[in-house]
This record gives sequence, C-alpha cells and structure tokens, in this order.
Amino acid sequence: MELNDFSDRLPPMLVKELRQGMRARTFVGVFLGLQCFLAIVMLFATSATALGGAGQTVSEIIFLFFALAVLVVQPLRAMNSLHAEIKSTTIDMMVLTRLTARRIVAGKWASIVAQTLLLLVSIIPYLILRYFFGGMNLFAELLALISIAWLSSCLTAVNIGLSANSSLLVRGFLPLLIALMMFSFTMSIGSNFEELIQFFSLDELNSIALFFGLLVGTWYLAWNFFYLGVKAVAPASENHSSLNRLICLITMAVIVTLLLCCHGELEILPYLLGAIAFPAALLSLTEPYTMMPRLAQPFVKKGVLGRFVGVFFYPCWTAGVHFSALLVFLLMLVNSWLHWFDSTSSLSEDSYVVITSLIASTLFPAFIVAAFFKRTSNPLGLYTAILLGSFCVMLALIALAESTDAEGAMMIFCWLPPIHLYMISDSNFDQQTIVILSTGIMLTYLLLLLILAWKRRDAIRSAETTAEEMNRSLAQKNAGVDDASLAQ
Repeated sequence: MELNDFSDRLPPMLVKELRQGMRARTFVGVFLGLQCFLAIVMLFATSATALGGAGQTVSEIIFLFFALAVLVVQPLRAMNSLHAEIKSTTIDMMVLTRLTARRIVAGKWASIVAQTLLLLVSIIPYLILRYFFGGMNLFAELLALISIAWLSSCLTAVNIGLSANSSLLVRGFLPLLIALMMFSFTMSIGSNFEELIQFFSLDELNSIALFFGLLVGTWYLAWNFFYLGVKAVAPASENHSSLNRLICLITMAVIVTLLLCCHGELEILPYLLGAIAFPAALLSLTEPYTMMPRLAQPFVKKGVLGRFVGVFFYPCWTAGVHFSALLVFLLMLVNSWLHWFDSTSSLSEDSYVVITSLIASTLFPAFIVAAFFKRTSNPLGLYTAILLGSFCVMLALIALAESTDAEGAMMIFCWLPPIHLYMISDSNFDQQTIVILSTGIMLTYLLLLLILAWKRRDAIRSAETTAEEMNRSLAQKNAGVDDASLAQ
C-alpha cells in the first residue's frame, strides 16, 4: 500500500466519500480559508490589542471562525448527498453489494465528520499560541471546541437524513434554516463568550446536568434523522421504526431522571419532553400505510404480548398514530400534573396553552395528509409544507388582525392550532376559555387520527395473519428437518 493511499481496513464507503470529499473545492476552500483568516486576523488582533486583553480576543477569533466552518458550511455539504445518489440510481448498485443501507449512510456521514475533525486538529497551533497569552481556561475552551465539533457531526447527520427526501422543501429549505440558526448562534459568540466559557467550566451541578442533557438531546435528534436516510435507502422489508420509537421513550426517561436527580426546574420538563417526542411523532405520522408481513413476524411470534406491543411499534402509519397518541398522553400527563396538581410548580396557563397548541400543531398536518392526500408518494414533504404553511397563515392573520383592530375575529380560525399561541397572549381573550379551547382542539385532532387509524386497521390485521401463517409453516419445516436428522 502506498503512503498516500487509504488503509484497506477502512470501510469502503468511507474511503470512497473521503476521496471525493477531500478533493472538493468546498472543503479545500474552507480549510485554506480558515487557516488564512485565523493567521491574518490573529496577527492584527495581537498587534492592535493590549497584551492583557489579547488572550480573550484570540479565543473569540478562533471560536468564531471555527464555528462558522463546522456549524454552517460543513453540515450544508450534506444537503444533496443521498438525493444525488438516488437520482442517479447509483444507490441501487451499492445496495446490490454487501454494503447495508446503514453502512452506506454511515460512510457518507463519517466522511464529512472526518473532515470536520481535520479542521479541529488544524487549529491546534492557534490554541498553542493562545495559551502563551495567559488567562486561558484550558479545560473549558477545549471542551467547548469539542462540543462544537460534536454539534457539527449531529447537524451533518440531520442534513444527510433530510437529503434522502425528494421534496426540495425538506432537503433544501430545512438545512438552510438550520444553517441560518447556526449562523446567528455563531455571531453571538463574541458578545457572550464569557458566559459560554463559564458554562463549559462545569463548576455547577445544573451546568453538568444541562451539558449531558444537551449531549443526549443532540445525539437523539441526529439518530432519528440519520435513520430517516437509512430508511430511504434500505429495502421495504427492513424495520427501522420500532427501534427509533423505543429510543424515544428511553431518551425521555433519561431526561426526566437527569432533571429530577439534579433538582432542576420542573417547568421546563414538558418542553424538553416535547422536543424529544416531536421527531419521533413526525416520523411515525409519515410512515407508509401498508406493512409487509415479514415485519410483523417477530411481534406475532411473541403471542398476545407481542401483538399488543406491535400496536405501538409496527413500522406502519396505523401503529405510528397509536405511538403518537401514547406520546401525547405522556406529555399531557406531565403538563396537567404540573399545571393543576403540583403546588410547587409555577407552570402558568400561558405555558400550558403553548404546549397543547404545539401538540395540536403537530397533529394537524398529519390529519390533513391522512384525510385528503392519502395517495401522496412523499408524506413527509407534504407534512412539512402544511406545518410551515400553518405558521405562515398564523403570522398573516396576526398582522391583519393587528392592523384592523379585529383581534376578536381570530376566534373564527380557532381550528388552526398555531392561532392559540396568539390568543393566549392577547388580553381580548379569556385565559380559561383559551385553555379549554386549546385542549379541545388538540383532543379533536387526536381523536380524528385515531378514527382514521381504526378504519385502516386491516393493514395490521392482514400482515399479522400472514405472518402467523409464515411462522407456522417455518416451524413445521424446522420440525420436519429435525425428524429427518433423527431418522438418519
């Protein structure tokens, strides 16, 4: 093997993507641009600033340009990674090899993450220079840089998963929206640098709990969207949904445990659980309506208990509605307990309505897609369009109501869940009425989805019946083989 070649021990998909990615103009431009900007700007900063304050200036420059490179540019490079392969049909040839769908997607993700780590390693000389200026919190700054690289890897996984969708809104607009949010965060580093370093010092119990909670949350988000890409590449006979739903419940339990053990503010618990439940509900409510019998075999084999678990964990739309209803029940249980029964909690009516409105906003597009666009080939793209459209309509109605002093007419559009976010903040509406209205609208959409799921229960029944017959014939075949071996 030549010194300038990759080792044969590396995964073939990773080698293929690295060879292409490291020659790309985007990476070369980012790498060289980062070095040039850091070298030139740091030179001017150290010469124009007093020695006492030069250290913090150097740190701010390093963090600013590194965050721009790995939080904005690097994740955007994954925007078209899977869609380009699917569109050119080269993904079919990859699937025909021994490479699994998971290894194909993981190779694309690992390639971009490896290049991100190369950028991280390349700024080490500037960190050494920074150390000589003094006043450096070595542990906090190193942990902050590693955390930024971790966040970049998670955002890369999100964009790779979104890139498998055929809708330009999903694989184009959403990554750009994420990049805009990361750009805003990066621009705020300079003005909030001291607070950032103070947080990563981890000198308080709440900071430690929040840090590990963010690690778990970002990993969970990346996992969900990573497997969205895997599902798009994998054959229909593979089940990737059940594991994701189980991980959702486990992650919710971990977050609750961290919050209780660290005696955190319970008022943020519904928001944290809602943020965890949303990706799982989004993917569950956009599952295919049919299910292959092979996917039901492991559940049917476990008898009545397996069938009951399958009601929530089957990889189909009907089970996805049941699982989403379970998540809504858990969220409303926590929300109602904090609002009505916990005397130590200060969860206001405003917060209660915000949570119920966001839940209803999640269910509303799913009902529209299932009721009126059940033949669509891209339910996720349509769901995203309706979800974003509902919030755009809300903003337009608010602007119209404010300009015409007709806030009371907003009650006509109470069926649109995002409107409740405006109603609860407007003094023209009674808060108790909005609490009841928001809860009623949420339960209405949930009930409508459950009715549609009940009407389409035959997809599960037929799959279970066929799976039971397949298990029975397989058992008879195995018994025949055992009898033949004993006879010999």
